[in-house]
Amino acid sequence: MKKILFFLLFAFPIIAFSQSYYYKTSLSTCKKDKLQVSLDCPVLEQDTVNFNFPMTIPGTYDILNYGTYISNFKAFDENQKALTVVKSGVNTYKIYPAKNLKTITYTVADSWDSKEKKFKIFEPAGTGFEKDEYFYINSGGLFGFFDNLILLPFTLRFEKPADMIGYSSLSCPSNENTIQVFNATDYHQLIDNPILFTTQKSEKLKVANTDIVVASYYEGNDSSAYYIQQELDSSMHAIEKFIGGTLPISDYNFLNYVADFRDVGKILMSGKIKFYQYPKLMRRMNGQGFGALEHGNSSSYFLPDFGKNSYCGMVSGTAIHEFMHIYAPLSVHSVLIGNFDYVNPQMSQHLWLYEGVTEYFATIIAMQGNLETVESTLQHNLKDKIVSSYSYPDSIPFTVMSAGVFNDPYKDLYGQVYERGAVMAMLLDFEIMRLTNGNKTLKSIIFELTKTYGKDKSFEENEIIPVIVKLVHPDLQAFFDNYVTGTKPLAIQEGFAAIGVNYQKEKTGIVPTDLLAPENGVTANMGIVINNRVTIKKADSGNLAGLMAGDKVDRDEVVNCFKTATGEYLKEGEIAHLTVDRKGKNVELSFPAKFKEGIIRNSMEMYTDMTIEQVKYFKLWSEGK
Repeated sequence: MKKILFFLLFAFPIIAFSQSYYYKTSLSTCKKDKLQVSLDCPVLEQDTVNFNFPMTIPGTYDILNYGTYISNFKAFDENQKALTVVKSGVNTYKIYPAKNLKTITYTVADSWDSKEKKFKIFEPAGTGFEKDEYFYINSGGLFGFFDNLILLPFTLRFEKPADMIGYSSLSCPSNENTIQVFNATDYHQLIDNPILFTTQKSEKLKVANTDIVVASYYEGNDSSAYYIQQELDSSMHAIEKFIGGTLPISDYNFLNYVADFRDVGKILMSGKIKFYQYPKLMRRMNGQGFGALEHGNSSSYFLPDFGKNSYCGMVSGTAIHEFMHIYAPLSVHSVLIGNFDYVNPQMSQHLWLYEGVTEYFATIIAMQGNLETVESTLQHNLKDKIVSSYSYPDSIPFTVMSAGVFNDPYKDLYGQVYERGAVMAMLLDFEIMRLTNGNKTLKSIIFELTKTYGKDKSFEENEIIPVIVKLVHPDLQAFFDNYVTGTKPLAIQEGFAAIGVNYQKEKTGIVPTDLLAPENGVTANMGIVINNRVTIKKADSGNLAGLMAGDKVDRDEVVNCFKTATGEYLKEGEIAHLTVDRKGKNVELSFPAKFKEGIIRNSMEMYTDMTIEQVKYFKLWSEGK
């Protein structure tokens, strides 16, 4: 068998090559943040053909128009005679006579440095070029395709500096000195695998059966991959615990770009932003798309460092979210994603599944993996999502918003997928537990769907909800009718009651002194939060805790300092302790606890007399068992 395969590959190289895309790009000759790209084209038989760049790609929910960054597009026959090229849209070039087409060349501009705000691409989905330093490549930004030839294989040949290495989950059959080659089975796989070329050192870790590479470029120094790897280690082991041992992939790449914003961080955390500093802050921060984008065997990140490796604090939760996309939508997705139309894309109505469920999983993975306590999960992570969820209209069904996310008024409502969508997923989890007496959870259902479908099998748009209902209980249909495809407000109080948590949107009760409030003689920069810390702007000498201007305080600790280790409030007059960052040193402040009667919003407290079922479901939710 091996001999036959070798003979076939050896005997017919021209036919194999003619039925593929062969791209060549020189990174070493990058000028003014622009790259020259050439393509040896597959054999075409028609007179006229369209060559396309994507309008958008899976995982993003906005129009990107990669063709905006393409210029000097030319087509040639085998004798290097120019063919006729007509630009027929933002992303499309019409070429004829196509049957004579041999080579295409064009120039690609760096989207990160673009001054064209109308077509600004979210950085983790874009391209960034800096000669001899790094090249951040999302393939949709560099490489196009012909109509109806999206399933042909692709070869990418990069000429590069010898000290630069390209990291990707694409197959890499050759990486020798100044030439590195990647292969993709088709355009879908090409788009699903970004590439980061960097001169800086990478790191590795292994979790269960999965080999993980952390590649990074940091504007400040070359050690960011090490710090990110250290942060990721606990997150990946929390995922391992949640999944139950073996992970569904054998390899994964975290591709990171860290922008140096330490000068901005110094101003933001000073507590005293001067009037003349605002123009600088606006220039530096305007249009920066910090965040991440998921892929099947990798995820790409564009992160800021505001000082003291603050980017590491952004990695943990974000990385869990992006990694868990290996289930939805990468293994459980509709035909609109599985057969994605890059020219005229249609959005799926199931963002509640792709983003809402994934964000919810990221939340409970941190809790079940002991990265967050149950208390902080309830009082901070989930409470923040619940508060934000109230700002979105119930009158627009989640599925309608999802399908129309490119257009008004729906595109301005997209942010709810991480907030209201996550709360919706949590309530769905509670309902699945209740209807199955704890025998099934949302996690077990998603894992079962992954086995049914997988990355190569898609479901029809109207199929997945009935499938889930059938896996759980007929009564689950009411949940989808009411909250996912319907317009009823989320029943948050009733949902939490199933696991023994008493949620009240508003009530009167005893509350501790708000240490960061003007009534305590303190003004804090509450609109500027870095790694959950705020900076004290002003502080009267008589404020309760003895805070001083410039102190940096953890938002959670200003509440938790009034509680015992078991979560109950201290008694009036008992000594509370709060640690602050004062001029770079940790200082512990001690002061008598003071309370008053006030309005408590979004209160969450454990029932003191849980039923057997509530105890069971709470443990299942908080511990995963």
